[in-house]
Amino acid sequence: MLLQISCTEPYEIETVDFESVLVVESTITNEVKPQVVKLSKTSRLEDPEILIVNNATVTVSASNGDNYSFYWDSESDNYLSEQPFSAAPNTSYILKIVTSDGKRYSSTAVTLPPSVEIGELYAERIVDATDNKDGVQVLVDTEDLTGQAKYYRYEYEETYKIITPNPSPYISEIINYNPSTGSYEVVLTPREPEEICYSTEFSSGISQITTTELNENRIFRFPVRYLSKFDAKLQTRYSILVKQYAQSVEAYTFYKIIDELGSIESLLSQGQPGYVAGNMVSEANPQEKVLGFFEASSMTSKRIYFNYEDFNLEKPPYFVDCDLLLLDYRDNTSLDNDPDEREIIYNYLTYYDYQVVSFAQNFLYTIAKPECTVCTSFSSNVKPSFWED
Repeated sequence: MLLQISCTEPYEIETVDFESVLVVESTITNEVKPQVVKLSKTSRLEDPEILIVNNATVTVSASNGDNYSFYWDSESDNYLSEQPFSAAPNTSYILKIVTSDGKRYSSTAVTLPPSVEIGELYAERIVDATDNKDGVQVLVDTEDLTGQAKYYRYEYEETYKIITPNPSPYISEIINYNPSTGSYEVVLTPREPEEICYSTEFSSGISQITTTELNENRIFRFPVRYLSKFDAKLQTRYSILVKQYAQSVEAYTFYKIIDELGSIESLLSQGQPGYVAGNMVSEANPQEKVLGFFEASSMTSKRIYFNYEDFNLEKPPYFVDCDLLLLDYRDNTSLDNDPDEREIIYNYLTYYDYQVVSFAQNFLYTIAKPECTVCTSFSSNVKPSFWED
């Protein structure tokens, strides 16, 4: 009986009843910028591919008579407004879509909620044995004294500085390789070591809160981002830009249901959790299912910086293990019960993009992984315009 209860058999999830449905995701804000509309189609559970919808005609019309056309941007796989614009107060907006097969869709009219500034954005050391947490928690405080804004959604952009532990001062190239003898030459060209890089990542998932369930119209210590003390992003210097969106009750409710159904990272994720009625409809057939929501939202943001030392943390480990390999080119046999180090040098430099950290005239090479030697192998050495050291 114990065996029967404790053993489970793997089960392959398959789509039983599939219906191709248009997926719409768009939030226009009070920021003057190219606004974004994302279109896709639902896909089967066993199909990991995101079915992007292109060649559609996308427009946003405003009650004040303004109309904004969108174009397909192949780089982002999104539709971007041809001209930057911002959603204005006391103006309603309707999203209209005409797909390549002539189907027409439109949203209900949406208006911009009142704008609410982020009160405080701060980070604290948190140790919680119950949740097995020890690290840094980023928190938000917000209060709307007018009492008009009650629904909020949060996103963030995190940027962190990377310092390469073993910068490589060379560009290496293997020439004159002789497969029969295994001999070759390593040409080392001096270069400026790429030591410092900056990476930016964006939040995923749905993070919302409402003050309707609180005693006052105030958000206090709302957790936006948690970083473990072992997170390599804290290795040097870390910055987070938190965006606060004031939402309508309809938008809040829609995303709350989506989050509860599947905690999906985005409406455009490949596995849709099921049909949730939004505010998009087919003009020809109101019974046709359309998944998604078009909303207007007031956005405010704040940025903070911090280092691991600010919280009395030890320096976290690097993103990968950075063992240095000291290899002898003259060792070209394994008959001595020792690996063929000449072959290892060739394979690591040729196939795994290892970089030379140092070189001795007696043909001793010190090499390491690209992530440990050249930070541009996984990041960018362009310093962001907003960065502060």
